[in-house]
Amino acid sequence: MIITRNVIKYKYIGKTNIIKKRFFFSNVKPLTVYNNLTLNKKHIINENKGKIGIYRWVNKSDGYSYIGSSSDIASRLRKYYCLGYLNNKLLTCNSRIYKVLLEQNYSNFYLEILEYCDKKSLIEREQYYLDLLKPEYNILKIAGSLLGFKHSNATLVKFKSRVHKPGYLTFITNSESNTVRQYASVREAAKATGITHTTLLRYIKTNKNLKGITVKVLKSSVIK
Repeated sequence: MIITRNVIKYKYIGKTNIIKKRFFFSNVKPLTVYNNLTLNKKHIINENKGKIGIYRWVNKSDGYSYIGSSSDIASRLRKYYCLGYLNNKLLTCNSRIYKVLLEQNYSNFYLEILEYCDKKSLIEREQYYLDLLKPEYNILKIAGSLLGFKHSNATLVKFKSRVHKPGYLTFITNSESNTVRQYASVREAAKATGITHTTLLRYIKTNKNLKGITVKVLKSSVIK
């Protein structure tokens, strides 16, 4: 179900006065509010293809929200809809919205399109809504900036461990050219092959060929 600005009513979202106040007195009327985010995924993405603007995720349970902007909202939403992407990003950043989407699922959220705008004014308009609505899930308080962002302690530990962690010998066999290349790690092999580290790991785990190449990792041979 898709709720447009003309018919939107929040009376069924929550029972507490705090929740009602957050929704009824925000002085913001979204252009569109999407419900049933899983069911309407395709429509939501198609409707926002090539559009520039500001969006907001709103938690149905407590009214907490996250505000973001994108020069291609559809492309940005595809990432939100990809659980693998969210999980991978949480390895390197302490995103509240990614965590809560994974924990509570899309069914517990509304997605609002606050406004469409041109690319030149995108950051300015995002900042306007950040200042006005003060979204709880936003760690960054300045649009388009990393000011105020801090990695979690767990993430910092992972970064440190990555620096000293040795890689495994990785061999890439090209069936077309009948050549074999050796790399010091899976990450180095992925970079040389022109694919992401995550994608190469997935093919290794499923033991499938990728683009005419075969990957072999020797975990007994560690490069220090």
